[in-house]
Amino acid sequence: MDRWQRIAERVPDPEDRQDLALLARVVEADFHGRIEREKDLTAWMAARYRWGNKTTRRRAMRLAEIGVLRWARSELDHWTKSYELVPEGELESTTPPRVAEPAAP
Repeated sequence: MDRWQRIAERVPDPEDRQDLALLARVVEADFHGRIEREKDLTAWMAARYRWGNKTTRRRAMRLAEIGVLRWARSELDHWTKSYELVPEGELESTTPPRVAEPAAP
């Protein structure tokens, strides 16, 4: 399974899917799969796509929840986050069904 299929299967909202796919593409193409400092990613997304810092951090953590990214705290200062794409070979092939969006009252 590739990461794009994983995002498509696990994110029901098309706009969210597009944003998460964009972020995954940026990590893969522009950062070569690894970001040493979260600050670098938020600055890049702000300059190129006008995303706010909080928006970028939330979307990166959403990719981590889905299993497309891994994140860790720096061992030097225990504050700085680093991100890394999960290799496509390590993505599990079985996926749970898509979570239905709650019905409006």
